[in-house]
Amino acid sequence: FTLMLLILIFGLVLIITLIGLFSLRKKPMVPKSVDDPSYPIYLEELKRRLSKNPHLKSKGYVFDEEKNTRAEVERAFVVLDLEAGTVIKRSASSVFLTTAVSQNGTLDSIFVFISLGKLIWEVAHIYNQRPSLREIAYLYANVFGTVMMARSVEDLDLMDDQLEPVIASILGGSLGSLIPGTVYITNILINSITEGSVNALLCLRVGSMTKRYSSSVVEVDKKVIRRSASVEAIGLLGGVIKDNTALVVQSFGKAAKGATKKIFKRKSDID
Repeated sequence: FTLMLLILIFGLVLIITLIGLFSLRKKPMVPKSVDDPSYPIYLEELKRRLSKNPHLKSKGYVFDEEKNTRAEVERAFVVLDLEAGTVIKRSASSVFLTTAVSQNGTLDSIFVFISLGKLIWEVAHIYNQRPSLREIAYLYANVFGTVMMARSVEDLDLMDDQLEPVIASILGGSLGSLIPGTVYITNILINSITEGSVNALLCLRVGSMTKRYSSSVVEVDKKVIRRSASVEAIGLLGGVIKDNTALVVQSFGKAAKGATKKIFKRKSDID
């Protein structure tokens, strides 16, 4: 039943996101390489589209007609990449906090599905053009496959460097002096942070892949896209964990203290 529910939710998110994506203009056919005869034409088309991009206009970006077209297009993409990066990190933080605190497998998976569908649309919208059908299919296949098997050893290994200092600070910090039953609470806390980190890593990776597909100037191999997106995601994950772990600790601390007060109150009522 749980699997069927997840598949249904995924299907609904996919349909809704596709409707949103198809409201955007289709990206021109990407040349296979810079030597492709269509490459200069593609760059000019990109430049024409980018000159109308609302995000670039809001930043006051203006193309320098005297400079190389490729250099100007790539400079414009740098501005949009920063905008997309902000959206991706915000989404990853939301996924981290929600899944770390919730600890509900089915609901967490549904939330992650919805968040990733929304993220793909938001990032594509920044560039104001949708990826190709093949790229969209690959993105969603990656989302579905990774969420269903997300708790992979590979992801946990990749996160070791980011999680180690956080876990060390929890184990060696002042948490134990504040909360009764600290060993039990600490174990739950570490599991929660690990769970949130896995989901945040997925969010960062998918966002990075969408960003690369939306801003490619030549055709890029999907394995290269995935590998480079994973490297970028790992680089960003540490900041997401650092910025949000304190909120998770506070949440668990308040819950533990509240539970302790209730226990003592019940005991005093019985006495």
